[in-house]
Amino acid sequence: MKINVKTNKLEASTNNVKGLCSVTFGDSFVVKNLSVVESKKGDLFVSMPCFKSKTVDEEGNPIFKDIAFPITKEFREELYKQVLDSYESGEVKEFEWK
Repeated sequence: MKINVKTNKLEASTNNVKGLCSVTFGDSFVVKNLSVVESKKGDLFVSMPCFKSKTVDEEGNPIFKDIAFPITKEFREELYKQVLDSYESGEVKEFEWK
């Protein structure tokens, strides 16, 4: 299956979200709002689309739940690599998945 990854940098970001991404699967299905986030250490990572649930953790913080996410470790690693590559290069990335 052909997968396209398009990431847009957020120039005027006031928080740790540095970019937003759309992933299109085989010209048939799209997942939007994957986020490229900067950690406190300055590293970039990918956050999947999520929603804030009504439940809270032990410290009273809201719990967020993913809406869509990769099932296998291999696909997650490849997808996140392509998202970060697209963010860094500013180009649409395309790859094939079995």
